[in-house]
Amino acid sequence: MFKARQLLSIDTRSLALLRISLAGLVLVDLFQRAADLQSHYSDFGVLPTWATKYILQYQPLHWSLHLLTPKLYWVSGSWLWQAFLFCIAGIAASCMLFGYRTRWATVITWILLASLHTRHPLILNGGDHLLRMLLFWSMFLPLGEQFSLDQKRGERIDRPRLTFSAATIAIMAQLCFMYWVSAATKTDPQWTRSGWALYYALQIDQISTDFSKWLVQFPALLQWMTVSTLWLEWLGPLVVFCPRYTSRIRLIVISLFMTFHVGIALCMHLGLFPWICIAGWFIFLPSSFWEWVARKYRSESSTMTPQQGSRLAATGSRMNLPPIINGFVAAMIVYIALFNMQVIFEVAKSDKMAWFNTTWKSVGYGLGLEQRFDLFAPKPTIIDGWLIAVATLEDGDQVDLIESGRAVTWNKPAPLATRYTNGHWGAYMFFLKEPTIAAAAHRHYYVEYLKRLWGQQHGEGNKIDHVELYLMLEITPPFPEQPHAKKTLLYRDKPRFDVENYFHTTSGNDAATLLQKHSLFRVPSSRLVSLNRF
Repeated sequence: MFKARQLLSIDTRSLALLRISLAGLVLVDLFQRAADLQSHYSDFGVLPTWATKYILQYQPLHWSLHLLTPKLYWVSGSWLWQAFLFCIAGIAASCMLFGYRTRWATVITWILLASLHTRHPLILNGGDHLLRMLLFWSMFLPLGEQFSLDQKRGERIDRPRLTFSAATIAIMAQLCFMYWVSAATKTDPQWTRSGWALYYALQIDQISTDFSKWLVQFPALLQWMTVSTLWLEWLGPLVVFCPRYTSRIRLIVISLFMTFHVGIALCMHLGLFPWICIAGWFIFLPSSFWEWVARKYRSESSTMTPQQGSRLAATGSRMNLPPIINGFVAAMIVYIALFNMQVIFEVAKSDKMAWFNTTWKSVGYGLGLEQRFDLFAPKPTIIDGWLIAVATLEDGDQVDLIESGRAVTWNKPAPLATRYTNGHWGAYMFFLKEPTIAAAAHRHYYVEYLKRLWGQQHGEGNKIDHVELYLMLEITPPFPEQPHAKKTLLYRDKPRFDVENYFHTTSGNDAATLLQKHSLFRVPSSRLVSLNRF
């Protein structure tokens, strides 16, 4: 029992490093999102507030401060309210970074991040879900016990290094669930037999890097890496709980996963996702690592007094959560385990957990616990390509609205991955290319946003007559063949198709039928994604 308690405890210095890392990542995330404040979070942008509320009406427990409409009419739906909330989030994350009023700073940071994710769910990826969940569990952990302003303000006494509670179990389980769900949903033979999955993943131009383009020349190496990825995702999170040689094993596993995620960052443009994963592994840093750091720091510092060195080495405090909080956290561990199991069965097209989807899934949205880690599952997509928004002006000229009004060209942008300013735009473009009813509806919003942006930049000058949204569709062929682009019409705004009014006057099934007709992707009705997917 004592050994199990040790395995499930976390060094407070590791929690301090987690705090600094998460706060820094939140600040970087806010900085990136702030560049698209008008485009992504105001009624001027690609997803007006009414559209988000319509999507979320099927999740009755959802909430978002970013969807509130203040009484002042000139603020409602504008970027000003969003900017105010961004500033509050930045202040809270900064306080968390330096460990000032850490508990409250963490709570506020999580609330505003969860609210922000609900405001625009179409641009999220697995990293966003993991960041939000790590912050959620961090609210119940003593993040401010070490390397913080709170520590400076508190009483300087030696305390136990390790902290143990339901929250330490929860945050460890959360990281493990991410890898296990990712592995469990990779069921296609490309992952389990042929080993070609990474080859196809690295061929996705929208996320591939120059390094990945070089790497695909070595298919045998990629096949070995495919198999290694599955083994690492299954076994890595398991062996960190080995009761013997725990510290050494954890340091080896952490090093492996850090190398793994740095490799992902070199091969794919996935935003902050690899760095969020690396931050999560800091919770497994053993006390022996910090004792080694303390000894090294003392030996290299000629000005440190013995008392200062003692304070650096003697760490932590044990935090015993009140029974009611421990009970709540324990219940949430069970809930996220069920939530992730439901994702596994959903990817496998099984209805064994349909009861959870209809009864309990909305609880996750209400508590900000929703998460999906079916990464490149069941296999990487072979659908690739890029969008071109051809606007025909009143004088007959044609321009590409995505390329800031440049002349239309059907050639592939090089490199395609750098066409978008950040991963959020990349995720949104991925969504627009999907052969689903939801994507068909949002192509309308995107085109309307591009038209508003053109009008804002060009005033009453050369107005747009009509817009056509094309996908230069590429299907990734087997090695060593090269793909060929095919021009595919996705959307035309004339004759006008008013999605907003139609949604409010038509039943869901009729809406799905009509929207399918307006999409050039012809897919069976059974495969259409319902509008409450998000």
